[in-house]
Amino acid sequence: MVVAFAIAMATVVSASAQDRHEKASQASPGGEALNSQLVTTGLYLISGGGANSLLRLSTTGLILVDGKLPGYHRPLMSQVRRINKMTDLPVKFLIVTGHTESHTGNNALFLAKGVQIIAQENAARRLQGPSSGGGTATTGTIVTYDREYNLLQGGIEVQLRHFGRARTDGDTVVYFPNQKVVAVGDLFTRGMPEPDFSAGGSLVNWSQVLSRILELDFDVVVPSTGSKATREDLEAFKKRIDALASNASALVKKGVTKDRLMAELNAGNPGWDVSLTGEALDRFYAELSEAK
Repeated sequence: MVVAFAIAMATVVSASAQDRHEKASQASPGGEALNSQLVTTGLYLISGGGANSLLRLSTTGLILVDGKLPGYHRPLMSQVRRINKMTDLPVKFLIVTGHTESHTGNNALFLAKGVQIIAQENAARRLQGPSSGGGTATTGTIVTYDREYNLLQGGIEVQLRHFGRARTDGDTVVYFPNQKVVAVGDLFTRGMPEPDFSAGGSLVNWSQVLSRILELDFDVVVPSTGSKATREDLEAFKKRIDALASNASALVKKGVTKDRLMAELNAGNPGWDVSLTGEALDRFYAELSEAK
C-alpha cells in the first residue's frame, strides 16, 4: 500500500530568513568537497558530504537518490545544476534509501522547495520533523510504501523495493532497469556489516535480502559509501555474510554461550573481526537462538 501525506508547516518565515538557511547550508561542516561522475547515460553519482547520491535526468524533472548530511544541501544542488546545466530542470523526487541523516539530513530543505520525498514506511516513521536540515516552511510531501513502488517520470522508470530486514527494517533498494544499475544504500559495505538492531536490523536475515537483490538484472552496484561495485562484489559480500551467519548459528546450536560467542566466532576465521557488544550482541544472539 502506498500512502501519501503532507508534512505540516512548522513555522512561517520571511524570504530573507529562508535565504539565511540556504546560505548556512552552503558551508560544508566537514569541509568535504562533493564530486560527480557519470555512471551511465543520464545517471550520475555524486559522492561526499554523507551517503552517495544518484541523480537521474529525465525530460520533465530530476530524480535524486539520498540527500546527504545537514549542511550539504547547497553544495549538492551546485553539483546538480552543473550536471543539469543544459536543461535546468528542477528536482521533482528525492528517494531516501535509509532514515539516518547521512541520507536525509536536508529533507526539510527539499520539502520547502516542493520536492516529493519517497521512503519505505518504516524508515519514514523515523525521519526527523520538518525543522530537520535547517528547513522552515514546508510545501512538499512524503510518500511512503511497504514492499514496492514504481516511479515513472519523463519516460524514466525507477523501481523501489524493500526486501526485508537487514541494515534496518526500512532499507530501500533503488533499481534503474534500463541502466542495469542498483543503489543499495547501506546494504553493501566493504567492511563488517553492522545492522542497526534498534531500528529493526538483522544480521541473520541480511543474506536473504541480498538474494532478492541478486534476482534483479544489473551490472553496477552503488552503495552508500565508497566507490561503485559490481554484481560479483555483491555476490562475494553475500557469501561472507552466509559464512558468518552459518558459523555463528552452528556455535549457538553447540551450546556456546553469549559471552563466548565472539571469541569462538573469530577463532573460526569468519572473514571479519566480529566485535559485537552490549545490546547488539544480545540481539544477534537472540536471533541465532530463535533460528535454531
